[in-house]
Amino acid sequence: MAAAPGKQLRKMSRDLLKIVNELTRHTAVEVMNDLAEKGPEWDGTFKNSWIAVPVGRLGASGWTGGSYPYTVNDVPNLTTTNLSEMRRVTKFTIENIQPYAPYALDLEEGKFTYPNFPRRDKRLHPKGKVVKKGTRDTSRTTLRGDISGGPPKVGRPAKGSGQSRITAELDWYKTYIKGGAMKKAMVRGVKAGFKV
Repeated sequence: MAAAPGKQLRKMSRDLLKIVNELTRHTAVEVMNDLAEKGPEWDGTFKNSWIAVPVGRLGASGWTGGSYPYTVNDVPNLTTTNLSEMRRVTKFTIENIQPYAPYALDLEEGKFTYPNFPRRDKRLHPKGKVVKKGTRDTSRTTLRGDISGGPPKVGRPAKGSGQSRITAELDWYKTYIKGGAMKKAMVRGVKAGFKV
């Protein structure tokens, strides 16, 4: 005996939402890896602190985070069968869990001089590639990437009259979000999800 049309539609809706949720997980992985690669890297802590949190935080199981490079196993599996809940949790919020994230994202100004930075418990030289070296205005608060000086030249260290170094350009996060790179990562994520 064939299932009633209403039951078929509900089953199809659940199956379709499961596919959408899986594509969403793959998209989150692509965005998290992009953010890890494009963001600042002093000792690797910030790079390894991206997480994907389902909107509403319900109907998910598994780990929400890991370390770079991120995989789909680092993104929670959306396991609910409640249709209204599934519709709500087809979105993730990508966050960096470090308390200094607003500064690393160039969203808040701060003091990037001793003793605030570099901290005594962290390395003196960055692990990541220096994209600019120069002088920081220590008379006021600044954004993390706000230093004077020029970009490094191929085969030569970064130039600048001071010892300040940055491993991501000023406003790298805003540029990533608004400049099209995030959309490209999302397309890659959808394509990767369909291959699975």
